[in-house]
Amino acid sequence: GDHLFGYSLNEITTFGMIIVLGILVDDAVVVGESVFTSRSEIEDPVQGTIHGVRQVSTATVFGSLTTVAAFYPLLLIDNDLGKIFAGFSVVVIIALLLSLLESKLILPAHLAAIQVNSATEPAGKFMPRLWHGVQSHASAFLSFCNQALYQPLLERVLRHRYTTLLIFLTIALCSGSMISNGWVRTVFFPDIPGQLISVKLEMVSGSPLSLTRTNIAVIEQAAEELNMEAKVELHADAPPIAKIMTAMTGPLSARIYAELQPEKKRRLKTMDTLARWRSRVGTLEGIEELSFSGSFETSDGFVVELDGRDETVLKTAALHLTQSLAEIEGINEIRDDYRQGSPQIRLKLKAAARHLGLSTAGLARQIGDGFGGLEVQRTQLGSEEVKIFVKYTKQRRQHMEDFLKTRIRTEKGVWVPLSSVATIATGNVPSVVQRQNGRRVVSVHASLDKKIISPSEAFTWIRKNILPQFTLLYPGVNIKGAGELEEIGELKGGMKRALVMILLFIYALLAVPLKSYWQPFVIMSVIPFGFVGAVIGHFITGTSLSILSFFGMMVVMGVVVNDSLVMMVRFNELKQRGENLQTSLLQAGGSRFRAIFLTTVTTVCGLMPLLFETSEQAQYLIPAALSIAWGELFATPVTLIIVPVLINIGDDLLFLQKRLGNRFKRLYTGTKCKTF
Repeated sequence: GDHLFGYSLNEITTFGMIIVLGILVDDAVVVGESVFTSRSEIEDPVQGTIHGVRQVSTATVFGSLTTVAAFYPLLLIDNDLGKIFAGFSVVVIIALLLSLLESKLILPAHLAAIQVNSATEPAGKFMPRLWHGVQSHASAFLSFCNQALYQPLLERVLRHRYTTLLIFLTIALCSGSMISNGWVRTVFFPDIPGQLISVKLEMVSGSPLSLTRTNIAVIEQAAEELNMEAKVELHADAPPIAKIMTAMTGPLSARIYAELQPEKKRRLKTMDTLARWRSRVGTLEGIEELSFSGSFETSDGFVVELDGRDETVLKTAALHLTQSLAEIEGINEIRDDYRQGSPQIRLKLKAAARHLGLSTAGLARQIGDGFGGLEVQRTQLGSEEVKIFVKYTKQRRQHMEDFLKTRIRTEKGVWVPLSSVATIATGNVPSVVQRQNGRRVVSVHASLDKKIISPSEAFTWIRKNILPQFTLLYPGVNIKGAGELEEIGELKGGMKRALVMILLFIYALLAVPLKSYWQPFVIMSVIPFGFVGAVIGHFITGTSLSILSFFGMMVVMGVVVNDSLVMMVRFNELKQRGENLQTSLLQAGGSRFRAIFLTTVTTVCGLMPLLFETSEQAQYLIPAALSIAWGELFATPVTLIIVPVLINIGDDLLFLQKRLGNRFKRLYTGTKCKTF
């Protein structure tokens, strides 16, 4: 709760609960399946239940802990998105630990009271008979899949284990090539559509107020035309934009906000509405920045920084870059922060003016007093002090011509024209100058349609097509990614550290119950195939990989290990009883087939409502659900096959090691005898 852990019930924590719904019952399924098998062999229901729980207690306890280990490092990512991961992770960790207690203490008490060996159909009402029929058919189906399909398949792949391993490795390599070849795109920070579209308008310094108001009117008119067009084209009862609000934040800037109709009432999506509005507005006069935003800000946007020492060259390079980016489809609203600045008049005192007793400070003081005002008196008016200033009349200080006609008083009291004592120059001075390590920095900003091009793809295009030209045309100018590109780099670093920590935690938690150094590697071999399944799922659904997709992949690491651990523990039990390798592998796979199958089904079913959610606000959560569901679906059959295959290959390697060891021993012994 909020008081105990600092987290409240919101969409993030609710999503964490949705994720964990299917995972929560994994322990219960494994325990229930084990108790069902034990009760079939032991008549006493209490003793049969206890025996069944004990058989899988090690696997379920450490299996839950490996899932917790997969979520815990996500609490340590130190950035804004890390806080989102923390909201997911806290809910999942607490729910898993409580579920572990329930499956060991509460569930067995219920299972002991259930009759499981009755093959007769219950008499009485329709529903109990119907439910018994469903259970019987489901059990028969699982038994058929196990005995008629899986067992023969497992026996065959064990005979051809090296070919099987090669096939799985090929599949893994192919999934990696799907990302590198662009078949599955990567967009770390996807657009999250909202219910509000905001427009930021910034005018060029010196623009008249009337031009600002004209541009605002054009933007508002474009929205009205969009509403009329959408109603006619889509045969909608209500226009997509419900209300428009405008706020002028200054004579040169404004913000326009468009509140959209509720999602159920409009047929035009948020980003489609934004694209149509932007297209209708077109190019406006005197604009320094015009940007549209219809999504939640998850990053600082696409920014490319140029730095150099020559300001003129840097300005030309920035213009070259903006023109080049304008040719790429999906890149809009390209602008740089090299502001024209505020207009300024520069006066430089002539040498001859010094002979008249004038100085730079004196000239500045006379100009400032005349146009800005000279304080001549302060008087008390009631409880307030009033300052009295003297300056030129309003008619004398409105135009540039008035300034040029200004006369300056010399030391002897003679009034001379301003132009005779100073040179006059005009220009613009930027209000803000950015520098890094003594080099002038200009940032180029752009809005991306991430359905067409991602920030990484855009920057890769810049490095391939623009950077070679810049090296020749603008020596001394450097290009680097900033904003969202910089955040992606930081986030990748944080996730890599979390990945390493997760793998170390999982290995340690597996090594303890298995009492082996190499068996944890066999179990963890299914982890890459969880990633493969997630990539295939994104490819089939046409979804881009996002930061939440990678979050889901990290979650899959802890989930898929559970099934492998259950099978490995059962294999070790059979080996300890004296069964041979092939029999142990076949029996371990067959006896745990039902539990592994059911845990996968429950996890995927728990995510189905989210996978089929159509609301725009839920779309950014779907990639995480895709990674978990498809990772589980793909890793489950891999677990049932690859774990026995790797165990068998490991036994082959041990046998080969013994043979080589014996051969070297005989060679060494023979050499020693000859020497003697």
